[in-house]
Amino acid sequence: EHVWKSAEILRDFKPGDDTLQLQLEDGTEMLYSLDTSSPQLPHLRNPDILVGENDLTALSYLHEPAVLHNLKVRFVESKIIYTYCGIILVAVNPYKQLHIYGDAVIHAYSGQNMGDMDPHIFAVAEEAYKQMARNNKNQSIIVSGESGAGKTVSARYAMRYFAMVSKSGSKTHVEDKVLASNPITEAIGNAKTTRNDNSSRFGKYTEISFDRRYQIIGANMRTYLLEKSRVVSQSESERNYHIFYQMCACADQPEFKSLRLCEADEFRYTSMGGETAIEGVDDRKDMEETRRTFSLLGLTKDFQADVFKVLAGVLHLGNVEIRNVGSDRSSISSSDPHIAAFCDLLGVSPDGVTRWLCHRRFVMVAETVVKPVTSKRAVNARDALAKQIYAHLFDCVIQKINAALQVPGKQHSFIGVLDIYGFETFDINSFEQFCINYANEKLQQQFNLHVFKLEQEEYMKEDIPWTLIDFYDNQPVIDLIEAKMGILDLLDEECLFPQGTDQNWLQKLYNYLVDNPLFEKPRMSNEAFIIQHFADKVEYQCWGFLEKNRDTLYEELIDTMRTSKFPLLANFFLEEEPGGVGSKGIKVRPARPGVKPTNKNLRTTVGEKFRSSLYLLMETLNATTPHYVRCIKPNEEKMPFEYDSKRVVQQLRACGVLETIHISAQSYPSRWTYIEFYSRYSILMSQQELVLTDKKQTCRTVLQRLIQDSNQYKFGRTKIFFRAGQVAYLEKLRLDRLRGACVTIQKHVRGWSHRRTFLRMREAAIILQQYVRGQRRIRKSVTAAALKQGWAAVVIQRYWRGHLTRQIFRMVRSSSIVIQAFTRGWIARKRYKKMVEVQKALILQKYARAWLARRRFQTLRRLVHNVQLSYRCQQLRKKLEDQGKENCGLLERLTSLAGAHAQGLDKLHSLEAQLGKSATEKASLEEREKKSKEDAAKTIAQLQQEKDGFIVQKQDLEKKLADTATEMKGKEEGNYGSDCSLFLNLKEDHEKEVEILREENRRLKEERVRLQRQTEEGAQVNTDLQDQVIQLTKHVKVRSFGRIAHQARQGEVIWSYSSPSMSSVLSVRLSAGRVLERKQKEQKEVSDSQIEGLTFKVEHLQNENNQLQKLFQEKMSVNDSIGQEVTRLNQENMVIPELKQTVSELQRHKQELEEQLEEQTRGMTGRHSTLQHHFAVITILISTDPLTSLFRLLEQHEQVEREKEEVERRVEELEEVLRRQKNTETEAKTRFTQEASRLTAENMDFEEQLDMKDRLIRKLQNKIKSLQTSEKANQTPAPTIPKEYLGMLEYKREDEPKLIQYIILDLKPRGVVVNMIPNMAAQLLFMCVRHADYLNDGAKLKSLMNAIISGVKKVITDHQADFELLSFWLSNMYHMLNCLKQYSGEESICCFIFTQIFSDLAIRIYHQFISVMEKALMPMIVPGMLEHESLQGISSMKPTGFRKRSSSIYEDQEVYTISSLLQQLSLYHSTMSQHGMEEVLVRQALKQTFFLVGAATLNNILLRKDMCSCRKGMQIRCNISYLEEWLKEKDLVQGTSAMETLKPLCQAAWLLQVNKTTDDDAKEIIEQCSELNTVQIVKILNSYTPIDDFEKRVAPSFVRKVQGLLQDREGGSSQLMLDTQYRFQVTFPFTPSSQALELLQLPSSLRLGFITRI
Repeated sequence: EHVWKSAEILRDFKPGDDTLQLQLEDGTEMLYSLDTSSPQLPHLRNPDILVGENDLTALSYLHEPAVLHNLKVRFVESKIIYTYCGIILVAVNPYKQLHIYGDAVIHAYSGQNMGDMDPHIFAVAEEAYKQMARNNKNQSIIVSGESGAGKTVSARYAMRYFAMVSKSGSKTHVEDKVLASNPITEAIGNAKTTRNDNSSRFGKYTEISFDRRYQIIGANMRTYLLEKSRVVSQSESERNYHIFYQMCACADQPEFKSLRLCEADEFRYTSMGGETAIEGVDDRKDMEETRRTFSLLGLTKDFQADVFKVLAGVLHLGNVEIRNVGSDRSSISSSDPHIAAFCDLLGVSPDGVTRWLCHRRFVMVAETVVKPVTSKRAVNARDALAKQIYAHLFDCVIQKINAALQVPGKQHSFIGVLDIYGFETFDINSFEQFCINYANEKLQQQFNLHVFKLEQEEYMKEDIPWTLIDFYDNQPVIDLIEAKMGILDLLDEECLFPQGTDQNWLQKLYNYLVDNPLFEKPRMSNEAFIIQHFADKVEYQCWGFLEKNRDTLYEELIDTMRTSKFPLLANFFLEEEPGGVGSKGIKVRPARPGVKPTNKNLRTTVGEKFRSSLYLLMETLNATTPHYVRCIKPNEEKMPFEYDSKRVVQQLRACGVLETIHISAQSYPSRWTYIEFYSRYSILMSQQELVLTDKKQTCRTVLQRLIQDSNQYKFGRTKIFFRAGQVAYLEKLRLDRLRGACVTIQKHVRGWSHRRTFLRMREAAIILQQYVRGQRRIRKSVTAAALKQGWAAVVIQRYWRGHLTRQIFRMVRSSSIVIQAFTRGWIARKRYKKMVEVQKALILQKYARAWLARRRFQTLRRLVHNVQLSYRCQQLRKKLEDQGKENCGLLERLTSLAGAHAQGLDKLHSLEAQLGKSATEKASLEEREKKSKEDAAKTIAQLQQEKDGFIVQKQDLEKKLADTATEMKGKEEGNYGSDCSLFLNLKEDHEKEVEILREENRRLKEERVRLQRQTEEGAQVNTDLQDQVIQLTKHVKVRSFGRIAHQARQGEVIWSYSSPSMSSVLSVRLSAGRVLERKQKEQKEVSDSQIEGLTFKVEHLQNENNQLQKLFQEKMSVNDSIGQEVTRLNQENMVIPELKQTVSELQRHKQELEEQLEEQTRGMTGRHSTLQHHFAVITILISTDPLTSLFRLLEQHEQVEREKEEVERRVEELEEVLRRQKNTETEAKTRFTQEASRLTAENMDFEEQLDMKDRLIRKLQNKIKSLQTSEKANQTPAPTIPKEYLGMLEYKREDEPKLIQYIILDLKPRGVVVNMIPNMAAQLLFMCVRHADYLNDGAKLKSLMNAIISGVKKVITDHQADFELLSFWLSNMYHMLNCLKQYSGEESICCFIFTQIFSDLAIRIYHQFISVMEKALMPMIVPGMLEHESLQGISSMKPTGFRKRSSSIYEDQEVYTISSLLQQLSLYHSTMSQHGMEEVLVRQALKQTFFLVGAATLNNILLRKDMCSCRKGMQIRCNISYLEEWLKEKDLVQGTSAMETLKPLCQAAWLLQVNKTTDDDAKEIIEQCSELNTVQIVKILNSYTPIDDFEKRVAPSFVRKVQGLLQDREGGSSQLMLDTQYRFQVTFPFTPSSQALELLQLPSSLRLGFITRI
């Protein structure tokens, strides 16, 4: 079970000891016997620090048990399936699907050096691809191993890698076709065996062709040694080729009905193994995939149908029943359905097939004899035919696939992928195993020579003396097989004899090869032979060698197949042209000339063909650089991650891995660079050695001191070479030094701890002693009186201290209250001020938002009014049309009712009577009105007279008062009483007169109101009468002439028939005639007046129409002015700070007005008090000086009367004006209602024409203005007075290319002007765009916009890798977007059409900008974040093995650190800031950059086992802190979410540092690692690698425990890698510009003299 066991020596070995005392890992002790004469000591184990390395050649002790143990640790404990062994990649089949083959993993390995990442099939493929591109040399990847070891899958992944990294981008999709060939070849060439469910039963070499750009242009496939015998026989629990079972599973489909298929267990060829199904495999689904790939490769449906026909024919042929007829004859029934189906499907003659299967023709000298054969020979002939047909079909399909994979183009180089069987040894080995092992001998020889060559190159490169290495050469075995009189030569010779047998051939082998030491005869058997191969001895059974080597088919059956009507089958058996066997005309010279056949019937044997093809393969491999992949099958039960050491070591011996170890161990297997050695073993250096600056010399000095034997190591140019075991010795010295240092540290720490404890205990003991001694002394010396005095003193001290404490507390309390009062007041005042500021801000916001809302509402209202006007015009037009139709109908009705009005003649007389009566009433009313007017005039005259009398009386009274005043001045004070009484009497009389006048005035007003009411009633009556007259006039006009004619006709009749009463009737008629004449005259006058009125109305309406047109023009001009005002307001949007200042000034002015209002209120209050004071003074004056007061009162009374009359007069005038206005409004409404429809109909056309022509007029006027302005600017010199610019630039149409050339194409981001004014290019371009939009010049605007977009695209296309230029134009395009949104109105053309275009262009520049950043940062991320030691002395390098010596590594590579990464980020940030990029865009770019840093670093950790250590976790966290400090320094922590993107990396670093042993540790890992998925956590735990012996690996049980806890986690991704190509969505939020375009000056350095500021 265990090939090797680990043990520990319990007692030192001394020369002469015959036993070793050992202790196994399980604790048992044993004695190991030794031969004292030549003791063979067991192999030494490597230090634990070297166990689990990526490369086996990094081990200090290179031997079989070390290799086996290292593979076991990696496979079982770390779940790692790939391991390097020098130039070999060892791949152990996990029998489980792993998450290490995704596209992200391919991108991670692409471009990486060999050995930088963990071992992987992608790393080998990348190395081959890189060497092909660098050295222009063809490459080969040789994949070998046992059946079931994973060769096919490994080759498939290598081809997938090439298809992914070298996509051509053409429409041929060659990569997909190359990958699509795998399902087809697996269907027709793979089968289930006891060892593998999908075993390749043929060898395959696929050449993938590349052009000069190293992109796939095609492929070619060569196959070797198809196992044809599987078609007709399978062992127990095995199956035939997959294609047969896929067809049987689809037998019920319409496409396969004609093939007459049934279940697989009903055919002999598919049921011999007993199992027709594979667990987990759906043959029906696989058939769909096979047919899909057939179509993908371009193979037609007809060809597919032909292939399926041939395969079905083979199945039917196997079911043909051959019976015995006697002892030497056989026959086939003619009614056998399978032979009929075979012949029908393949178009051959049933008679010919039946005959020649059971007979054979012998050609003699004189005659030809047909002889029957036995049933056994007939069955062999049937099976041979089936094998031959299937082999030809296999070759045909491969040929078709090769033709489909060839595309036009010349091959520059190729990479070949060889998927070939490994060394095989079974219980029964036959011809197939012999050929396979022969091929492996040739491959092993080529491998040994290649390894030897690489070793020699390495030594010569490092200037180390080359000594010949003795290694195993298998050329004698190859000579034994292929040389003259070798095994194959004797086999071909025996095949020439018709009666040759396997026994005869075996006897020849015994006779000729018995002296060869590599050839043996079995002791117990005479039917086998043994060959000593490089891997092991193999015993071959001779039965069947000749038959399989001949591969004969009767000529009669071949002729029958050639006559087939099925073209595909007939082409299989066409005669081959004589010539070489090799393809492409390559001549292969064998070890000796081949035997020439005597006639055409003697064909080339299988062995000869295989040897020729093998020579061709070796010639191809020797012309390429080989890369080796050895697949290992870990167990026979196909259990995931189960390791059978016995089976593994057999395969390691067979595949050449141990031979590689042997070659490496012969010289200097361990190789360290000087830097690695210095970093690892600096602990062994002395202080004098560490002071030396030359590290290489330091390493030399240390080694010469530590290892006395100079033959145990050699110094190369860049590396130190060690013999086997020397690194382990150095590791032991290092461990001893570390252990000694640990012991020293522990000694001092423990001593310090014990000393500290002792000192504490000693100090405590002293204190206890002091108290005890004091207590004893007190008891001896202190009395009762002293104790009382002491207690009293204590009480007094207590009260006194309490008193002092209370005083201090009161003082502090009062001070605190005062401080709190002032503090709270200050806080309250501060809060109040803040509330006032907030309130003011709210008020400002309220008014600003109201203004914006009003502006939006006005714009919307204008749009709605326009829509309503157009809709109403349409409605009025429809109403006019309906009214016209209705008028036509009414006219028809009026004509039809003309006769009905004859009966209204009596009614007309009555109406005439009423009219006369109304005339008399009108006359009476007019007389009454005239009389009332006269009475009113008389009354007014009488009132005027009375008023004049009153005025005279007033004047007399004034005179009397004046006289009285003069008289009273000369009188004495004694007459005071009489004067007062006289004054009172006069006052009373005056008041009475005033009351009388007021009463009379009120009566006159009532009379006036009554007269006005009567006048209105009379006017109303006149209006009614006029309406009646108009109606009567209309009736009379319509029927006057009709009635006259009708009455005349009636008069004639009456005159003729009533002559006796003629006199009486005549008078009546005469009077009626007179009345009619009078009526006609009146009607004529009325009609004339109506015509004049209508004419006047028409003129009036025309005038109104002209006025409306003028109003409409004024409205359009107002709209223009409103549009200009809106433009001006939009231009003034940038003066928002000034508006805010103005608002604050208005607020201040409002406060001043409020203060003035308060002052006026106070003034009114004061005035009121003053009036009260005056009233009091007047009262006093009246009481003191009555006469003077009387005069003043009279004057005031007169003034009040005058004011009262004036007010009454104004009220009357206002009432009259209101009444007139009401009348005017009523008339206007009536006219408008009558004329609305007509005016609308007339104005609609005008509106449409004006609406179409108004824009043209405005454009022409603006052009005229601009032309006049430009002419004036060209003619007149520049004025000296300053201008008010509009923030627009004007240019001529023909100067547009110059504008684009100077501002876009020739502008450099590093210019002085550009750096002084950020985003200046966008501002200049937008000012030009703005002027074109202002002129409404759509063609110019569109041309300029397209030119700007084309120019920017050209610049970024020509400078795709220029970071500064991309940053510059990204900032300018973003600023252009903001300007379009800020300055363009809602109806602007550019805002709606070009905003999206500029946004798309900005997104394109942003993604290109991010790609340039990522391309520059990617080489720095892994070295800076992972490999550089930011914490010196924390990390410790380990040996790297052979892969670090790969030729893919450059010697002079730049070393990147975390400082390099930070400097690059600072450069990016400063460049973006210098170009004026908005902060929000800078934050988005940095977020994307930090995500790349985190994702790339984490992916590298997951793919590099050497990076998974505790110390590396400390380094990573330190580097993350540097990134965070950089963000804080740039003030970018808030709002970027950059640190959020580094969370997975932070958690991975934490996971590397945390304890990983207990259940609590597992729960903590689950809680903390929320950003990592299950696959990533398990991968890190499995890859955890201790750097020193003091660290422990993660136990598999702990990993399983974490996996169990992670199963409860819902959701999450199952991908191992993070997608570094992921892009966060970029947004361009609106950010208004603070730059005033009106103030922008044109720099002279830009040569923009052809542009004019507007």
